[in-house]
Amino acid sequence: MNTLSIVDKLNYSQYLIYGQSSGDSLLGFEMDANIFFCCKENNVGCDFIYQERHDDANCMLTLYCKFANNISYQQIADYLEERWLQYVCYQEFEKHYIEVVNDQLIFYYVTRSSHGLGVTGKIVAT
Repeated sequence: MNTLSIVDKLNYSQYLIYGQSSGDSLLGFEMDANIFFCCKENNVGCDFIYQERHDDANCMLTLYCKFANNISYQQIADYLEERWLQYVCYQEFEKHYIEVVNDQLIFYYVTRSSHGLGVTGKIVAT
């Protein structure tokens, strides 16, 4: 039996119709994500742990974050979604999906800029 991951089912790479961000354009997105998700002014105790780049078109960038122990999954999801929509995603197009798997909240995303490049990835929050 072959089980597909949620990101495979969503096939986020289909939304990258112009191309994938790479090099400096992906670096800029990484920096924005790190700043806006795990900035010092957050009220949910979010700390940046590390990030990884991948060659997978459905998940090009993974950001790992640690949240305060007293924060619920719903609070984490609300915080990530608000930051994503307000500060991080490109305004031209975005799609995201949130699920909890094995004591981790996973925020899958895809966004595309007007310059024709896009990013797929996920945020893994514990």
